[in-house]
Amino acid sequence: MSKLVKAVICCCISAVAIAGADLEERVSALENAAELEAQTSRLALGGYGEFHLTNDDGKTYGDYHRVVLYAGYQFNDWIRLNSEIELEHAKAGKGSKKTVDGESVQQAADGYVLLEQFSVDLQVTETTAIRLGRTLAPLGIVGPRHEPPLFFGVERPNLEKYILPSTWSVDGAGLVGDLSENISYKIYAVAGIDGGDISKSSGIRNGREASYPGFNSPSITGRADYHGIDGLRIGGAFYQGSTDAGYKDAASGTDDGTVAIMSLDFEAEIGSLSLNGIWAAGSHDGNGNDVLESDFGGYYVTAGYEVWRDGEKAIIPFVRIGEYDTYETSNGDHVVESTQFGLHVPLSDQFCLKADVLEENDDQVLSMGFGMMFQ
Repeated sequence: MSKLVKAVICCCISAVAIAGADLEERVSALENAAELEAQTSRLALGGYGEFHLTNDDGKTYGDYHRVVLYAGYQFNDWIRLNSEIELEHAKAGKGSKKTVDGESVQQAADGYVLLEQFSVDLQVTETTAIRLGRTLAPLGIVGPRHEPPLFFGVERPNLEKYILPSTWSVDGAGLVGDLSENISYKIYAVAGIDGGDISKSSGIRNGREASYPGFNSPSITGRADYHGIDGLRIGGAFYQGSTDAGYKDAASGTDDGTVAIMSLDFEAEIGSLSLNGIWAAGSHDGNGNDVLESDFGGYYVTAGYEVWRDGEKAIIPFVRIGEYDTYETSNGDHVVESTQFGLHVPLSDQFCLKADVLEENDDQVLSMGFGMMFQ
């Protein structure tokens, strides 16, 4: 074989090898891209946030009240993770020194970072999922649907702050699903609350345990909703549990006490008119502590009317009236009567401007701001 023929053969073999390597590299790149696309399609990112400008008792201040980042991941066709991490008031950590009335004072940080939700849903049938981990107590209207564009008012209603604490993170396990085409439900066994932090002024709100919740005496909470009429949802919820469940299951004030709550709520859309309302009642047995043994509860009704719309943009004036009582007494000295009126102005389905005046007893607070959700 001549040297020329040998050279041609070598060149051909080299070209085939190079082409094969290039093809293998391209196939590998395509496989990696397909795997990345598959992973990305399983991942969902989102969140919500809101900024408030408030005038209260002659003081005007701004507040990035909360910014929440959501991440969800679909492991397969029946296992899904849902998680939310929340930053409150734009800062968390060590406080700072400030001068007040000529004196240097140590100021604690007002904000915090919280794992608001971290739950896994196991879809065991078409209509039933097992939920494990941290989720939200299914109480009230704003609690389950708390993104700013979804409710009227700059701040969440105070009834759903003190009586049915909105975004009340609870840890445990339960079932979520549909009983029929028109009835949905959620029911969980969860850690209890710390009775030592229940108070006359803030009700059960501070009894929530954000870390190391106690499970020796679990609580039960759940709700059911009826969706069988167009434009109307009617729901009911409950909570029944122990107050002997403080940090690492060491309650700081009471043992073997109980808290019981029940509520009814509705939401209706009738043309341009939006209505919602809630009634709630609860009790804390105090476990022999007469200072804290009390009933609590309240109600509100909200009406909003869409006076103008252009695509996603709208102007919706609203009014909300109600009252709540964190510590019921015979003379009613803890009753808070509430009237609120304002504007809800969506600029898109996921971004809105807000302004309102809230009058509670002798106090008046003016608020404005913006809110968003992204998903």
